[in-house]
Amino acid sequence: MTNREKIEFLYKEDGIRDKKFLDTLIHNDFKLEWDSSSGNSILDKNFILNLSEVINANYEISYFEISHLIEESNQIVVKYNHKVATIENPKEIMLIAKVVAIWSFQDGKIIDGYLISKPN
Repeated sequence: MTNREKIEFLYKEDGIRDKKFLDTLIHNDFKLEWDSSSGNSILDKNFILNLSEVINANYEISYFEISHLIEESNQIVVKYNHKVATIENPKEIMLIAKVVAIWSFQDGKIIDGYLISKPN
């Protein structure tokens, strides 16, 4: 799988819910810088693996509406809207965040990322 195919699987094929896939996708030395409404955070691989569990536990549906996917060298930029439906109300789809992510690859794995998100 190419780096682009891995990112497309992550976002378009619900790879965020697949902890085994995430474990193979993310480098052990992974670092994520996330600017969100609650401030700036530096996060690691375990955070992403735990996020997968949180999404599975809380949302019946979770998907990403991608508007931009740009690849250059070993980096991929993705702009998307994250939409979900809760387990309690699976028929109501809600936009929970607008996001821009930059992922850098090393040896076929994501080594670092930068994410900026804005809640809806």
